[in-house]
Amino acid sequence: MLILVLILALVFGAVPESAISELGSTRNENSAYEQTQYDAGSDTESESENGSETETETYAETDYETYDNEYSGNTGTRFFYEIEEYEDNQDYEEYRDNQNYVEYENNQQEQNYEENAYQFSPKTGYEFGQNVVDGRYVFNSHVCSDRDVQMLGEDKREALFNLVDALMAGNDTFECPNKEALKWATRKQFIDYFFPPASNCIKPVSYNDGVAQIEYLIPVDEFLNRVNEFQYQIEDVLNTTVRPEYSDFEKALLLYDYVSQNYTYDYDALGLEDRSGLNPYRAFEAKTGICLELSGLYSYLLLQCGIQADFMRGGEGIVIETDRIGHQWSFARINGIDYHIDPTYSLHKPDKADDHTRLNFFLMSDDARQKRGKFDPTYYKMNAIKEDVNDNSMYKATDERYEELWHGYFVDLDTENNIVYYCEYKTNEVREFYYDD
Repeated sequence: MLILVLILALVFGAVPESAISELGSTRNENSAYEQTQYDAGSDTESESENGSETETETYAETDYETYDNEYSGNTGTRFFYEIEEYEDNQDYEEYRDNQNYVEYENNQQEQNYEENAYQFSPKTGYEFGQNVVDGRYVFNSHVCSDRDVQMLGEDKREALFNLVDALMAGNDTFECPNKEALKWATRKQFIDYFFPPASNCIKPVSYNDGVAQIEYLIPVDEFLNRVNEFQYQIEDVLNTTVRPEYSDFEKALLLYDYVSQNYTYDYDALGLEDRSGLNPYRAFEAKTGICLELSGLYSYLLLQCGIQADFMRGGEGIVIETDRIGHQWSFARINGIDYHIDPTYSLHKPDKADDHTRLNFFLMSDDARQKRGKFDPTYYKMNAIKEDVNDNSMYKATDERYEELWHGYFVDLDTENNIVYYCEYKTNEVREFYYDD
């Protein structure tokens, strides 16, 4: 069309109005077409972003899924003393976590922070297992399960440790690799088990260009006092129960005995409909708890001693039914070998084992764990994250070198000569068990 107009101009010395009108119409059509293409591209990009967010939320509700009402049914055989009802029912926590995440997603669109307004905190923790000063344990704020890192990625641990550094200083901003890492670092299961004093005390607010912001749900001064008191209490428990030079086995046994002799089972909490307030921190302060609290506390104490420890969840029996029964226990790596440890069933009882610590549930193999409670390994979940852990070599516990101890209760430990003194149930005689460092 443009060429035709130029020819007319050369021939007639002017361009007819009709040609100009037609040219303008063509330009408008081209412009509209280009605008349509651009808008369509924008819509597509927007849909892609929305789709990405949708995938993130979907992932959160599947792989993050928290064992809630999966386990239901009859108790089956009541092995040994009693089988507790599964206490979890964490629908509320999952809902709350998701609501908090949605809230900080909304807030981040409304808030634009100046870069110089961010306040980052100095590192507060030690390398794993290196929190020993002058021959005594000191509190290590940086503890996290290696298995979680293997399953979720190093960025989740990085975000958690940066968050903890901020919490130790009472700050509300910290460096964070990405939104997904923020979501994990502030999730209940991470906070409850890796930094217990922050349980139910914070929530995520926003994420902007590598910086995350949280909100304290209690006054900051109150929170810092809570952390300081917890830190002191943890150090006291560790240094009055174990020594840094002890072997993994010795630390695990003595801390197992500590939980047994100092805590009771909280039957009142078992009947609560809203269990959002149940966590290892509550058990540590109240000296009573249910399985998810006691196993979490025991695993946390092991982590403070430089022993890799997690928690395992499983339903009883073989058939999964509505409202099924379930349980939680610890899964620890002792001297490089994995074992199931159930501190809940070790709790002292005046009418059982002369009020001593029962060793039936200490350092169990997969087979022993399955027999003691009739748990089906098919439904185990490591740290409430990964299903079908029975098919993964990372979760195998096949060693049974401590089988002899399963037939009695703890009496004493001779760390100089590597002897465990235990009383055999059948004969009521004190026997010696020799172990390797």
